[in-house]
Amino acid sequence: MSADSQADNFDIAVDIGEPYQGAVTAEALVAAARGALLAEGLGGLPIGVSIEIAGDDEVQRLNREYRGVDRTTDVLSFANEEAPDWDGRPGVIYNLEEDVEAEDEEGDWDEEYDDEADDGPGNPDTEETKFVLPPDLQAQQDSGQRYLGDIIISFPQAERQAGEFNNTPLRETQELVIHGVFHLLGYDHEDPNDRELMRAKEEAAAAYLDA
Repeated sequence: MSADSQADNFDIAVDIGEPYQGAVTAEALVAAARGALLAEGLGGLPIGVSIEIAGDDEVQRLNREYRGVDRTTDVLSFANEEAPDWDGRPGVIYNLEEDVEAEDEEGDWDEEYDDEADDGPGNPDTEETKFVLPPDLQAQQDSGQRYLGDIIISFPQAERQAGEFNNTPLRETQELVIHGVFHLLGYDHEDPNDRELMRAKEEAAAAYLDA
């Protein structure tokens, strides 16, 4: 199943593997990606993102092929450009502590997100492994759209994590979409301050789902 949605000039392509079509909808995934882009202050800009919902085997294959890690994970984010930026990108203002103690957060993120997002196409360490855009996406980019990249989510892993965190599988999948979009926008969680900022952004994005 495949769907494309345009909202606020966003072009969000969704491809849901057949086994998962009864558990997650394109509309729910588009809403999650849209929330992340709006929380970042990008409403009205022509932006493209693709989202794929797959199984463990497919995600493990991609993880092995592009990162050299032979295991499944919850979300893979393949950025089309490194840390994209726009003139006048306001984002959201966050009041964070100047120094977040590493010991307070250590281990938390790995338990919540098992993503492998920081290496892949668009990352200078793996510059040779870039995806070739499908013709329709290439045409969109050539027309001036900023195509951020691809998000691939293992729905079985999302289901497992939903049970761990008292979440529904659908909501867990939406949160993984949000997480993946912020990776495509250049954010990461390598140190405590970056992790705290990314969490704040994700909470702002999730608020659009609850509105």
